[in-house]
Amino acid sequence: MTRLAWTLARAGGWSRMLLVTLCTAVVSGLLLVAVALLLLPANPEEMFFNLVADPGVRGGTTFGTVLLTLPILLLLHQAVRLGTAARERRLAALRLAGATPGQVRLLGALEVGIPSFVGGVLGLLVYGLLRLMFGGTSYAEASSAPFRQQQLRLVPTTVTPAWWQVLLVILAVTLLGVAVGALASRGLVVTPLGVTRRQRTAPPRPWGFLLLVLAAALAPLVYLHQSLSTVGGMVCVALAVVGIASLAPWVTYRVGHRLTRRARSATMLLAASRMVADPRPLGRAAAAVGAIGLVSGGSAALTADLFGTNNLESFYIVSMVIVFGALLAALAVVVWTLAVHTVESLLERKRSTAALVAGGASLRDLELAQRTECALAAVPLAVLGVVLGTAALGFLVVTTSTGVVLMLTNLVVTPALTWLAVVVAVRLVRPWTLRAGAAANLRTE
Repeated sequence: MTRLAWTLARAGGWSRMLLVTLCTAVVSGLLLVAVALLLLPANPEEMFFNLVADPGVRGGTTFGTVLLTLPILLLLHQAVRLGTAARERRLAALRLAGATPGQVRLLGALEVGIPSFVGGVLGLLVYGLLRLMFGGTSYAEASSAPFRQQQLRLVPTTVTPAWWQVLLVILAVTLLGVAVGALASRGLVVTPLGVTRRQRTAPPRPWGFLLLVLAAALAPLVYLHQSLSTVGGMVCVALAVVGIASLAPWVTYRVGHRLTRRARSATMLLAASRMVADPRPLGRAAAAVGAIGLVSGGSAALTADLFGTNNLESFYIVSMVIVFGALLAALAVVVWTLAVHTVESLLERKRSTAALVAGGASLRDLELAQRTECALAAVPLAVLGVVLGTAALGFLVVTTSTGVVLMLTNLVVTPALTWLAVVVAVRLVRPWTLRAGAAANLRTE
């Protein structure tokens, strides 16, 4: 069974295996950093930036490190879906040859579990690299180091996760990959004919609103009880981030459904129709944008309060720079997530894309349709996230006109950067667009 799973994994392509391995390696490395932060004593023997040195905010830093894995996990999901059509045909052939539903499910899980395990082990190298780049330093070395270098000391070096903690992280990352692989092949468990006979699925539901309402209901309680401020704040942020991310497929479907009736151009109609036909993959690809907008809105409100009150201490300014830098890194991951989704979509729709080209569509028309499709899914999520994040903190902390101007600026900058991410993602997949439009794809397999 393991040998067959390895054969199927190689059939899926080395690029797919490499992408899965890379994603799980980064997730494993970040989780090991979070474990090291939890192991750090109240008074460490090395010098850090205050986000780590201060025990009062160290928990929030650890929580933020874990949150950084969300866009990478969404990229992992898209990597698993890469080449879905060919993968489903291989698994369907096994079902027709007599494989049981349990065996198909196991093969699908092992096909992703093998590179996930390798990535979990390689996470040790990622963790070591992060220690090398951002590791703490002794007080003697810190006294002679430039101040800007001291500000980047965020990863403990005097404490290291125990061997069993490392094994737990590797096991958790591997099981996560196995779960994603099993879910990706669940359509072939009932019948091997699911490749050619697909039933219309129900549209996504806005269950994420329940999490957003729960976060909004808990926020006043956390604000009134200072003893709950740290843990309660992290719970509210987690609920809001997961809630807005889970709303992504529903937002994609609703936007596409509304625009199919009001489309004024062929590219708009094509993009909206694709969003309605299969909103879940595209919604999940853009889901991290909502979380990025949410955190961006809240961080912008705090930054606006700092500038409005002229509280420009280096701790606060550098902390905000680190937060926005992390958000830009997460947005860069979203670029690759959207690019991988677009490639997967092109591989699955090669024949229809070639038919469009044969009917007179140009490369520019195809790219415009792709850009419109991704933008209609990502930009509304960015707007929703940044508005919610700004509203959650802006009314509480911002009291000056300067702060209001900064918040309004962020309301424009975050969606604009999201649009730029979409443009870059579509430009990256131009070679695959050219191949999908080739006349050879018109042949019936």
